Amino acid sequence: MFPFDQQALFDFVPLMQRYTEHPPTEMDLVDASLVWLAEETGVTTIMTQDARDFSRYRLPDGRGFEIL
Repeated sequence: MFPFDQQALFDFVPLMQRYTEHPPTEMDLVDASLVWLAEETGVTTIMTQDARDFSRYRLPDGRGFEIL
């Protein structure tokens, strides 16, 4: 659990727009929230089965995720 203000939801929209490709890849709300959380905390190590998507997501400073 990580607390966030409802205003943070507005930060998710540009992320979802940036990483949505037509077709068929769309960044969903869960992925956007995890990328946002990484920006907020600096923690970029993630355990996921969604390696394809998380290998392309980048933080504003260009850092990617370390996928376990």
